[in-house]
Amino acid sequence: MRYYLVFAFPICGWILTQTVQTANPADFLKDIKEYKDVCRSLECTTDKRNVIAFHANLRNTIKNIPKNTVLKFDDVKLNEGKGYDPKTGIFTVPTDGVYSFAWSLVSINGGTVDVAAIVDNVALVKTCVYKQQSNYLSISGHLLFKLKKGNKVWLKTFWTAATHIHSDGYTYFSGNQIR
Repeated sequence: MRYYLVFAFPICGWILTQTVQTANPADFLKDIKEYKDVCRSLECTTDKRNVIAFHANLRNTIKNIPKNTVLKFDDVKLNEGKGYDPKTGIFTVPTDGVYSFAWSLVSINGGTVDVAAIVDNVALVKTCVYKQQSNYLSISGHLLFKLKKGNKVWLKTFWTAATHIHSDGYTYFSGNQIR
């Protein structure tokens, strides 16, 4: 009987693939130990942190949203780490790190939408469309920021009321820890 196993070891961004062939279990285990020893000598490590990521869509189109209203993306598709709360629209940072947030909103002809990404009550990135003239227009934004556990991140209308924000998967808010 022969045992076959394919190993993938990430080494400095490269993947080294080896095939182990052996005729008996004792030799197989010896080969495994040798591969582990090589990895230890190269100080290979595995990133064991938990994934923190969320993606939420706007379930229903909303109109005439007052200035300074937190947008609540209530159709949650992913919420690893449980940082995003669809009831409040707020992401609470579960662990220190660098985070990336992205959003896209769609408005209709004549629509006005001003949205800011807020971190602990400070507007860091703003996106807007003012009385746009096409049938539909998408605006998007991105925030890359170093955050501490407990910081809060959300999107809110600013400057003026938003006249129309379309749903149906066109409008979303997402984020993830990248380091």
